[in-house]
Amino acid sequence: MYVTGSKDIASFYIAGLNYRKTDAAIRGRFAISQEQYAAILERAPSFGLNEFFILSTCNRTEIYGFTDNPDQLIKLLCSQTEGSVETFKNLSYIKQGKEAIEHFFEVGAGLDSQILGDYEIVGQIKKAAKLAKNYGCLNAFTERLINSMLQSSKAIKNQT
Repeated sequence: MYVTGSKDIASFYIAGLNYRKTDAAIRGRFAISQEQYAAILERAPSFGLNEFFILSTCNRTEIYGFTDNPDQLIKLLCSQTEGSVETFKNLSYIKQGKEAIEHFFEVGAGLDSQILGDYEIVGQIKKAAKLAKNYGCLNAFTERLINSMLQSSKAIKNQT
């Protein structure tokens, strides 16, 4: 399932919910367990997706990936949750291209956490990426993106 060739950064999206816009009850409807994540990874090709990963914590559920339309990411995510596509769309944020990448780095650095500088997120990102990689849903670009974010996060933690 690996994608080869170059990617247009404008096709990289993030769609998510976090503690800033939704309460815990609503976020809970979109939380993804490891079993649900595996089911999503298996179903991805039927949604036209093959390069993505999901970050689901107590404070956020975000799906990152390459697509022509972020609705594909949202529909895939919601296919295994208690929450509806409509609710997700009404409460979520969608970021594209450079803005999506900047958001990912902010999340990894702990800048988008309820507790500023919380680094528990790094372990959660590593776990999400490993599972996506095991299903062939990460390619070289996405792996480099994750590794760059991890290096940046480590530098921030050690130098500030």
